[in-house]
Amino acid sequence: MSLIRTSSAVVTVLAALLAGCATNEPAPTPDAAAATTAPAANAAPAAAGCAGNACDAAPQLLTGASPRFPYPAGAQPQPASVRVQFVVNTDGAVSDVKTLTTTSKDMATEVERAVRQWKYRPAMKNNQPMKVILQQQFDFKP
Repeated sequence: MSLIRTSSAVVTVLAALLAGCATNEPAPTPDAAAATTAPAANAAPAAAGCAGNACDAAPQLLTGASPRFPYPAGAQPQPASVRVQFVVNTDGAVSDVKTLTTTSKDMATEVERAVRQWKYRPAMKNNQPMKVILQQQFDFKP
């Protein structure tokens, strides 16, 4: 059984991928987003930068764990894909997490649980924190 473990490297990769990925407008549809190909649950941002100069600084992931690959004992691991949308609030907390597409209800539940625990440095506009909407794709391979 393959588990995705939290590490500072994974958090660093997620933070780097999410930098410059905020928008005040709803993020593009899943078809417009790039999919990840890495075996871990790496994030592929759907929005590219602060659209139309909506913000001066994009939100940056400060803390957060990767979702685990949940399998019942004895189950054969299967690939899974989950796309979520969430809000990064002015205090950096995540809210309004919802699954947009998924190939596994169990994996979607785990992704939502993990994303709700993430903490960001909020997006900034004119030295004021601002709320932004992000979308993120997670692809899991056993």
